[in-house]
Amino acid sequence: MTRQRSASFTVYLETYGCQMNVYDSQSIQGLLIEAGYRLVDDDQQADVILLNTCSVREHAEHRVLSRVGELRSRRRSADLKQPLIGICGCMAERLQEALQQLNQRIDLVVGVDQYDRLPGLLQSLLAADAKPNAVLVGHRPDVHLVAPPELYPINNSHLVTIHKGCDYCCTYCIVPYTRGPQAEKDPEAILAEIRQITAGGGQEVTLLGQNVTAYHWAGELDFAALLERVTAETDIQRVRFLTGHPRDMHPALMDKIGVLDKVCPWLHLPIQSGSDRILRRMKRLYTRQEYLDMVQYARQVIPGVTFSSDFIVGFPGETPADFEDTLEILRQVKYDQIFSFKYSERPGVPAARLADDVLVPEKKRRLAALMALQEEIWNHEAANLVGSTWTGIVEGPARRPENGWRLRTANNRKLVVEGGDLTVGMQAAVRITGWRNTTFMGELLA
Repeated sequence: MTRQRSASFTVYLETYGCQMNVYDSQSIQGLLIEAGYRLVDDDQQADVILLNTCSVREHAEHRVLSRVGELRSRRRSADLKQPLIGICGCMAERLQEALQQLNQRIDLVVGVDQYDRLPGLLQSLLAADAKPNAVLVGHRPDVHLVAPPELYPINNSHLVTIHKGCDYCCTYCIVPYTRGPQAEKDPEAILAEIRQITAGGGQEVTLLGQNVTAYHWAGELDFAALLERVTAETDIQRVRFLTGHPRDMHPALMDKIGVLDKVCPWLHLPIQSGSDRILRRMKRLYTRQEYLDMVQYARQVIPGVTFSSDFIVGFPGETPADFEDTLEILRQVKYDQIFSFKYSERPGVPAARLADDVLVPEKKRRLAALMALQEEIWNHEAANLVGSTWTGIVEGPARRPENGWRLRTANNRKLVVEGGDLTVGMQAAVRITGWRNTTFMGELLA
């Protein structure tokens, strides 16, 4: 039976991975709605199921393939019509046509620069007597997504991409291959997107890029100048950004962050390793001392600045002495939060040519040691903050206690308070009374 195109066709979209993928999914939703498709929250009601995927680690890809099998078997067991299943995003770019060979379970493959063609591709597939496989991949540097403002943004902060791709080519990283070379979004488009967000009542944005601090438009507007334009030419109240590269965190940029009141004093700057030898193997383009000097300078010129970071343990050739250098970085910087991972080889990247010689049990041991040290350091730092008074922005109701509220400070510390006549977006003064993990408990001040 021929399937006719209709506004009644339904799409279920599932997102894996980083904030860039979350933003891409917003953009996909906007394109589909504009083309007449209806989005649903239940995959069993969908004519089309799209999985927006991540390829940073092997485990992420295995999760997606397992999910495809689960979706197919659930529909068969419920005697429901089999939907079209599509793989979008980084996994689509990395594996491309190979995804079609998986027992014909995947109907379409759409890469990160092809989403504007997705509505038309779906129209062709849904109207066909047979379901031909389709692959749309390849990088288009001049194509940039613009997502409609979210109704319920993550942490009450609207995501806005300012560029895509990356030129640094760290030896372990798949991103330059899945998202292509760095390509900037026009600053006028960025400003227009933020104005649309504030027109709808939004107060905060998070500027996104694979290497956001490397933004450089037409040889004349760098990231510091973009921050200045965003804060001066829009009504946005708070600006955050992810993810910066330490090599691009220049003194002039830190000086600018320190004097722009609307730019939040929180820097997520992945160091990955504390060993200069491993940093060279990773092609990170800075030394541990340069990183520490950057942290010290930021603390001098950015009032109240906090830091978070990413770490990889068990990189090829990492010795116990290299790992001890990494632990020492935690002791010196005293991060608010870290995100740490065991090294996972990705096919095709330069590090894949290195012997993955740190055994899995040792990787697990080092990861546990890293996390334990971070917890020890953080608990000591958090104890010293009890009794402080902070200003937080209300983000929404808390899970616990029942009448509690979630707040976040400008420097990205999470708060929970009980009671109070609060509304989302308002500021409130809070005295810190305790903490659990990385969330502080407090009492509202009049």
